[in-house]
Amino acid sequence: MTAQIFKSILFGALFGTALFFMPFFLLRIVLFIVIIGALFRLFARRRFGPSGHRRSFTHFTDRIRSMSDEEYTAFKQRSQDRCGFYRSKPAESM
Repeated sequence: MTAQIFKSILFGALFGTALFFMPFFLLRIVLFIVIIGALFRLFARRRFGPSGHRRSFTHFTDRIRSMSDEEYTAFKQRSQDRCGFYRSKPAESM
């Protein structure tokens, strides 16, 4: 019977200690995550600029979609002349 009482007292003491120190531990973890997240956002903002990178990709695709066939052919030709990697050869038939 005394063992059960000591177990209960020990469990209560450990539980109380955990409840006392848990907010400090959680506060450190939350602050760490917030600081790391802020640093990631800061460096991403510096890298991609204030407008973000998604807007520029969307603008580029909308520009290509709005081209006529002649403008698109000229665009592909300019890309091939500048970069040299764009090839619009037809697939060879077997």
